[in-house]
Amino acid sequence: MKIALLHYRGGLMDGVSLEMEKWKKVLTRMGHEVHIVAGNRKEGVDVVVEEIGFENPDFAMMNRNFFGGVTDFSNEEDFLSFMKKKEEELFHTLSEVLEDYDLVVPNNIWSLGLFPPLGLALSKLKKKFIAHHHDFWWERKHLIPKSERLREILERHFPPDLPNVKHVVINSIAKKELQKRKGIDPVVVPNVMDFERPLTSEDMYHRMREELGIDPGTIVALQATRIDKRKAIELSIDVVALLKRTLKRKTPLYNGSVFSGEIVLVFSGLCEDVSYLEELKEYASLKSVPLLIFSERVKEDTSFFWKLYNVADFVTYPTILEGWGNQLLEAIAAKKPVVLFEYEVFRSDIKPVGLRYISLGERFFRRENLVKVEESVLQKAVEELSKLLCDPSLYRETVEHNFEVGKKHFSLERLKEILSREVLV
Repeated sequence: MKIALLHYRGGLMDGVSLEMEKWKKVLTRMGHEVHIVAGNRKEGVDVVVEEIGFENPDFAMMNRNFFGGVTDFSNEEDFLSFMKKKEEELFHTLSEVLEDYDLVVPNNIWSLGLFPPLGLALSKLKKKFIAHHHDFWWERKHLIPKSERLREILERHFPPDLPNVKHVVINSIAKKELQKRKGIDPVVVPNVMDFERPLTSEDMYHRMREELGIDPGTIVALQATRIDKRKAIELSIDVVALLKRTLKRKTPLYNGSVFSGEIVLVFSGLCEDVSYLEELKEYASLKSVPLLIFSERVKEDTSFFWKLYNVADFVTYPTILEGWGNQLLEAIAAKKPVVLFEYEVFRSDIKPVGLRYISLGERFFRRENLVKVEESVLQKAVEELSKLLCDPSLYRETVEHNFEVGKKHFSLERLKEILSREVLV
């Protein structure tokens, strides 16, 4: 088959872009011709349709008026008329662009409704669809329109229940909610990782640290998520600050080095909230936690994102809300131990497979606009982390165990099995 993987953007480091690349790799191995069709010009995007991209002025304007309240039109009727016109334009554009494809896989276009005319236009195409839902609009308060009429559009059409559309979700919680809301029974396809391609090596560990000027005795914590408030990155700062106070200088480490007393926290993800990044810088300074921020470099060179896993001694994953958990899988594939907050989807879909991790618990509260966990939970996590970083056997056993578990449950081979048996049928 000739297959189009469709999204607003591609070739970037967001979860949807990453999963499309994995689907493309697996579907191509299965003998299909696969193209990523998106609205941005980026390496990895095979077909560019600028009309559906985030950079399109109509996209931003539509988003602002649909979710934030109609402000750019004299009344709601005028806005709805504009939407209808845009829907017709997109229908003609997509009819031409997607004409030769046997199967179209829209990613999140029918899930969040960020650009409603696009979803409505897609529904009119006489194509075979697999709707890949990574998140849903009802999971995000800011993506619920203030207007009842506009909200009804989402409730009726996002996602659509059509005979030519098969639905895929990434976790069991979303499956139950979609069944309840729409009577649709989707297939659960978890996010996956390529466990056959080594992400790290001992040689690269030393080379990357030398390149970045990081002393062999310095412990590096890696925060590989995008910089966004729901990632609760302040918890990573708390972990590093307490670890620095707990671990004694000149303590032998798992890799044969001796702890210098220094711990740095590295940010490798793209920044999606500049004001939040400033808050994190201020908080890290208050806690005496050095930060190395490579967001801009990664934006220019995505390969550098993957290289940064080499410098890490452990990975922090304190996110409080995830549809799945790409950076968790990346850490496992990179053979790095993980300190994580047990968010809801982790508890329901990932925890049962038996990964070994250092827990920040499953309850949080806010203090002065920062996410916090109980001091006793943080203390226990840091004690476990200290033990792990100072025990070569425990470190090795932990990361190797997780690698094998990840390979079994979340590999490209597992994706191929699910697509063959449950999706492409």
